[in-house]
Formats: sequence, C-alpha cells, structure tokens
Amino acid sequence: MSQIDHSEKIPNNVNLSSDRKLQRALEKWLPNYINWWTEMGPEGFQQKDVYLRTAISADSEGWAHFDYV
Repeated sequence: MSQIDHSEKIPNNVNLSSDRKLQRALEKWLPNYINWWTEMGPEGFQQKDVYLRTAISADSEGWAHFDYV
C-alpha cells in the first residue's frame, strides 16, 4: 500500500488527484457522508478517523483485490 497523501481534501493513497472527475464526485459526496456518519454512526465514534476499504485492482480473471484507501 502506498503512502497516504494527507494534503488532499480527501486524504488517499491511490493518487486520486490524477482522476479529476472522480475527485470532484467524491468531494461532492463527502459532506453528505460526514453528515450521515455524525447522525447515524456508532455513538461516541464520530470523531474517529474512518478508512474506506474498497477494490483497488482486479486480476485477469476479474477477482478484485481489496485494501484500505
């Protein structure tokens, strides 16, 4: 896993800045997610860092490799 870029609006380790369309979409989505997390997330956990675990690649047979981003 590569280093996390903490200088971005959405800290990430997948070079999000190289895909401007995806970056803009996630930046639009993020405030709504934060509001949801604050209202519906586990009690007492709202201020903790949350890492998204998602598919970061797929092999030639279509199997996804998951990791934290």
